Amino acid sequence: LVEEVAKLPKLQQRKVGCLVAACVADAAARPMHWVYDVSALKKFIRSDPSHPEFWPESKSPFYSLTTGENSCYWDEAMAVMTSLKNKKSFVFEDICNEFVTQFGPSSVYNMDKRQEYMQRRAHGMELTALEGKWLHGGMIKFLENFSQGQITGDPHVKETDGFCASLPLVAMFAGDRYLLDMVTQVTQTQSTWPVAVTHALAAARIVEAFIHQDDDPLESRYENVSNAPEIVKEINYIRANEKVNHEDAVGQIFGRPCYNPGSWMGAIHAVITSDTFEDAVRKTIVAGGCNCSRSFFIGAMMGAKHGMNCVPDDWLEKTNNVETVIRMAVDITS
Repeated sequence: LVEEVAKLPKLQQRKVGCLVAACVADAAARPMHWVYDVSALKKFIRSDPSHPEFWPESKSPFYSLTTGENSCYWDEAMAVMTSLKNKKSFVFEDICNEFVTQFGPSSVYNMDKRQEYMQRRAHGMELTALEGKWLHGGMIKFLENFSQGQITGDPHVKETDGFCASLPLVAMFAGDRYLLDMVTQVTQTQSTWPVAVTHALAAARIVEAFIHQDDDPLESRYENVSNAPEIVKEINYIRANEKVNHEDAVGQIFGRPCYNPGSWMGAIHAVITSDTFEDAVRKTIVAGGCNCSRSFFIGAMMGAKHGMNCVPDDWLEKTNNVETVIRMAVDITS
């Protein structure tokens, strides 16, 4: 399958690469997802500190999955890619229905366990990670709203889910004049908070620019992104901190949580300070916090730049369902 991808036109290889590398990077970080105590994280990996990826034991304090499984970030992208593959085009209503299928009551996402965990947390009780998938707040709100006939998410959700869900659109429609309209619609299913929406659009533009080999992918495509001057200012701020160790940059400057713009900035910092896909993902795993959202965006950028061959074969092998992901990525970009 890897050899088949290597025979595709170079442009398509980069489109496929942005999806596959995002999926693999997310899976690589997943066992350490949401470990905010970095000293604890370093103890977890002390037997092999230079290889924190695909750690054999799940150390996330929130939820436990077998190594190789993906977080909700990639699952959101997978739902959109499923719709694009089935419909051969952008059908917003079908994407919404796919979210219900893949995240709703009859899916692998168990809301009862999550609610029990959050109640115990609110009451200061002892917590153990729930077994199984953890549904993100933006998707919970979307499912609630959608069941009442509304197609947008919550105005207070600050996370990066909107961009993650939209990545297959970037792969399929890079260069299309309506790309940002499509990304806006999908992003707003997860959050209508302006900062979340503008950073999803900026992330989409960056990945698109890498796919099309722009001279400066980080700054070349912000026409039609509202708040563009602020975005450029943030890029310059990241570049000004290029010499800062990534763990310090995430912990002390950009922030470890899943929120925009911090997660977005942390991912870009990892990419501009790393020579390889593996280096960028490893350093952001060790930086702790929401390393899955940063890894996802890192993978999207690195894969869009180098194609799928930036991902080591053993990382591909460790990622569950990667063959399905590759085939679907090839399908929607053909």
